[in-house]
Amino acid sequence: MKVIAISLSLMLSSVAMADPWTGKTKIKWLYPAASGFHFGTQEYANSDLSSCDHGTRFHIPLDHPNYNALVSSMLAAFAADKQINININGEEGKSCSPSINRFFVHK
Repeated sequence: MKVIAISLSLMLSSVAMADPWTGKTKIKWLYPAASGFHFGTQEYANSDLSSCDHGTRFHIPLDHPNYNALVSSMLAAFAADKQINININGEEGKSCSPSINRFFVHK
């Protein structure tokens, strides 16, 4: 019985650490900084992961392997007022500006 309880507990904790996807949202603001490219979402908030700007602040870290492609796509989506769908790095835990892994831009 203990083995089942421990197994269930481990499975649930790994689900909680999953990288969540946002719903469709627009980009509210952009902030290029020394630590990466920060941005705010308009309709989406996740205060369980983002502790700043009411859960709407996220960033693309400078060391992301596709940093240039992600930032240029983010700039284009912002300029064209397009909706995006973001995958947040949930394994980092809660921070002011959690990093994202990737995102979709919707037409």
